[in-house]
Amino acid sequence: MRFWHKLKPAQKRNLIFVAIGLFIIGAALLSTTGKKREEVTGKKEVKEFKLEPKLLQRATESETSKEISVMRKTLEQVQEEIKNLKAEKETAEKRAKVPSAPLPRQEAPLPPVPSPQPAPPKPQREVIGGIEVVSQKLPEVKEEKKSPVNRLYLPPSFMEATLLSGLAAPTVEQGKSHPLPVIIRIKDLAILPNKVKANLKGCFVIAEGYGNLSDERVHLRLTTLSCVSRRGEAVIDQPVKGFVVDNDGRIGLRGKVVSRMDAAVVRAFLAGTLSGLGNVIQQAAANQSVSPLGVTQTVSSEKTAQYALGGGLAAATNELAKFYIELAKQSFPVIEVGTTRNITVVISEGTELQIKEAKTGGAQ
Repeated sequence: MRFWHKLKPAQKRNLIFVAIGLFIIGAALLSTTGKKREEVTGKKEVKEFKLEPKLLQRATESETSKEISVMRKTLEQVQEEIKNLKAEKETAEKRAKVPSAPLPRQEAPLPPVPSPQPAPPKPQREVIGGIEVVSQKLPEVKEEKKSPVNRLYLPPSFMEATLLSGLAAPTVEQGKSHPLPVIIRIKDLAILPNKVKANLKGCFVIAEGYGNLSDERVHLRLTTLSCVSRRGEAVIDQPVKGFVVDNDGRIGLRGKVVSRMDAAVVRAFLAGTLSGLGNVIQQAAANQSVSPLGVTQTVSSEKTAQYALGGGLAAATNELAKFYIELAKQSFPVIEVGTTRNITVVISEGTELQIKEAKTGGAQ
């Protein structure tokens, strides 16, 4: 064992291979000696297999004959296809040589002479409802007459106006979904880009607003613009988008925050206090005892009136406190804005105004 441990891994591997080789050689020698003994004793008979000398030649000849037959078949198919192609080509050449009968000439019809059309009329400038527009009258068509409509594009602009109706705008979240309407009157020309002005003086604008406690302002958004000429010959009535700026240059109208919920809150507090006092009176009139079955409460005959008075006071004042709390929720703060305030109306998105002519005569 010491000799084995002293050897290197390569030497150990070589010794193992030598041992395996010696074992194989020994096994082979033993098998050969056993066969010789069987031949000497004559116990095992050896069978001799003989091959026919011409068997391999016959097999090769059969394979080659099969390949030759397959090649002959393919060659015959190719020859038949070549013959068919030649026949088709000959028939096509014969058809091409046969002259075709000439087709009769057809005379092309003469184009119709265009009738002279009147020249389109020149555009004329008209002033409808205080707004100058360019209109072009089309030739009359035999159809039902409709009220003429002229269009004028109003780009983003601003104009001075007056708030005609005040409002008390709600400040809760419901106020945004249900805003309050106001009416605004434009008192000066609308200022458009590039120092262009449009005469919308006297038109009405309808807006809707809600209050915001964070800045104590009422924010208005425009809904419709309505204009009528002095003689009532033209009308503009369509929705617009925009907002309102106060005279201090900030978006929204300054207002006064008014809250009417203080009295309701105080009453709810007093009702809650009386409810607690009634509970104390009721508990003082009862005797509580703890047993394995739980807490039991008993009332003596002498304190029955006191127990009933405390219970009734507690129940009545509790319901009264709930009523005042609901009343306080409905009395949410509002922001009040007065009338006849000078403001600025801003059109935030350009729109195409439709100027419609009225059917009846104008107002006097």
